[in-house]
Formats: sequence, C-alpha cells, structure tokens
Amino acid sequence: MKFNFNFNLNFGWEKKAESFSEFCIRAGYPKPFDKQIEFMDFAFNKNQGKPSMLLGFRGSGKTDYVSILGVAKKLYDDPNYKILMVTKENERGKEIVSEVREVMERNGAIFKNRAKKKLILEGSSGKEPNLLCLTIRSRGFRGRHPDLIIMEDPITPEDTSATERKRVKKVYEELYKLTPNIFIIGQPVHKLDLYQELREVIPTYCLRWGDIPELSKDLEAQRKAGVSEESIQASYFLNIMDDLSLPFGKIECVEWWGEKNVAYIDPSHKGGDYTAVAIGGMKFNKFPVAGFAFQKAWYDCIDEFAEIFKMYNVGRVCVETNGLGEMPVIEMIKMGIPACGHNSTKKKHERIVNAAQFIDDIKLVQVYNGRPEIIQANKIFVDLVKNYEYNCEHDDPPDALAGLLVFVGVVNE
Repeated sequence: MKFNFNFNLNFGWEKKAESFSEFCIRAGYPKPFDKQIEFMDFAFNKNQGKPSMLLGFRGSGKTDYVSILGVAKKLYDDPNYKILMVTKENERGKEIVSEVREVMERNGAIFKNRAKKKLILEGSSGKEPNLLCLTIRSRGFRGRHPDLIIMEDPITPEDTSATERKRVKKVYEELYKLTPNIFIIGQPVHKLDLYQELREVIPTYCLRWGDIPELSKDLEAQRKAGVSEESIQASYFLNIMDDLSLPFGKIECVEWWGEKNVAYIDPSHKGGDYTAVAIGGMKFNKFPVAGFAFQKAWYDCIDEFAEIFKMYNVGRVCVETNGLGEMPVIEMIKMGIPACGHNSTKKKHERIVNAAQFIDDIKLVQVYNGRPEIIQANKIFVDLVKNYEYNCEHDDPPDALAGLLVFVGVVNE
C-alpha cells in the first residue's frame, strides 16, 4: 500500500495569499520591511532574462526573503516554474529546500514528493522539479532547463582561496549556458571574488548597513569586541579595499570644482584640533570637495572662511553645533551667508565610513593657487582624509566631508 502524501495543509486558508507580505505572515514569518519587498521584487520581476545580483549586509534577510520566501511565492503563483538553486554546502541546500516546502505547505501547497533536495508540486508538468538544489561542486548541471538559477552565497569568508574563486567563476559560466536568468545573492569577501567582478557589470541591488534601521546592529560594540574593521566593512558596508583601514586611501584628487557650492564646518573650540571646512557641489556628474583644515579655533578662522567661501561661490553653510551651540551659525549669518546648525548624533567613525562608500563619486580638490596659508590648509585636509583610519589622532577633515554629504542628503545621519 502506498502512503498518501496529499495532506490537506491549507491551515484554514480559503483563498490564496495575494501579496508577498500576506504570504510571509501565513508562513509564520515577520511581515517584510519595504526594502525586503523591494529586493525580492528585484530578484523575481525586475531583471528577468539576464544575470543580476543582490549584495546585502549581514542579517538583512537575503536568504529568508529571497531564497526561501521569494522562491516559495514564485512557485506558489506558478506551479510550472522551475528553479535551480546552487549553494556552497550540501546541508545548506537541504535546509533551504526543507524550509521552502514548509512555507508553501503552510500556504496550502501540495507536493508529489518528499525528497530533501528537490520539490515537485502537485499539478507541475515536465521532467524538471520545481526546485532543485545542487552544490558548487556538483557535476549535474548539464541537461537542466531551469527558468531561473539562484546562486546562494557561492563565496563565503570561510574560503576565499584563489582555487575556490576560480571554481565559482567557472560554475557561473556553466550555469549561464543553461539560462542567462541567474540571480546571485551574497556579500563581497575578497577584492577578486565573483561579487566584485560582476557588481559593476550586471544589475546589482546593494543593501548596506543602515538601509533597514530596524536590522542594523551595533557596529561599535563589535569593534570593541575585537571584530576586525575588514570584516565589518565587507559584512555591513559591502566594501573590499586593498587596505580597509584606509577607507579613503584611493580617493581621486582633481583641480576642478562646481560652479555653485555649499559648505560644512566642523569647528574646533580652542584650537587643539583642526577646524575643518568641506565645500562641495556637482560637476561632470561627480561631487568635487574643496577642503581646508586650520589648526586653530573656529572664531579665529573668520577671515579664512570669508576668503574661501568667495573663492568657491558658497551659497549656504551648515555648522556642526555639538557642544558649541548656535554661536558659529550666528557668525556665518553676520557674514551674509544663509547658515544652519547640525547636531550630529551618529558615532563619528560610522558616519565617515558611510561617506567612504561613495568614494568613486567624490573627488578631492587640490589647491595650487592662492595664499600659502590656504594652500597649506588644503594640503592638510587632503592628507588627513586620504590617511584616515579608525582611532586616528585627527579625524576632523573626514568628519567634515561626511557632514557635508549628510547636509546635501547623500548619506543618512
């Protein structure tokens, strides 16, 4: 006698879940955040027919809301859709397939089989399973005809060797021969890995720390616990640099700037630190920043402010008012420039690192003409930005740069 697997598992649902959120809730998962719905839609609807990729910070729900719930919802809506999932480890694949089955059964789906690595829905036609999971080292790719291939974390921090990177790249090339409809999920771990190689080539959705505030962990606590800056940058900001202790190490210097600019001042009270000024505006679709660092109190820099604001046609100024109150703002207004104050609440290093993710679009203006004091202040600013590292002695210039990007709305505070 054959065992009947066709249980009635609709859990009392009389109608199919219409929305992704409803589907997730019925499956026992939290209601997805807007960004999670957005990257799920990116995976299954936005770039069909060509390779695309999701790079997301650790803990952002990539696996839950794409590889499990997204896959389940796609098959739930189309019982004849075929998905091939490729994972690094065999057990990882089994866990995902098992959870997809559970999610779909909680929404009333019925399966023909009970295999651990593949799912066949009741009513599915053709020889291909609806969901099949293989590993990077599998040899069973040829002859498959999936509608979509998902590469789930093909490169992980546990193994970034040259041999493994080549293997993953070769697998990607083999999978492309089956279908160009490939979706890659992960986070960069090496400057030469598949993620880094493809992120500027194929459509890529990047989800960095802070994009879903409710899921953003305390990175300062991780640093104090000894977690390396290299690991934090890769895991939460998707940054892989030759020297991750120098986030602005490769920023480009130019000799041109925007026609109209705004300024941000990070003032020093008694002159022990630098009073740093960052001035920026758009030019050639880039954001050149002319910066100056004066080792004296802000109230001793009034003449320099007037000079450089005129040089760069500054129309508005923002002043960091932490601990100083509104006095610097009042002085800027006396100079005839609209000014406002900004009380920064985010930890300085986090704000600076957030700014560093836009390193390809920011340029540092190098000044060669003018008074020696102005040229020297610019040189100090450029050097301290390019050589900034965590816990360095002078972080005022990169902090002013970060403040400027917050002021113009590029970086969230």
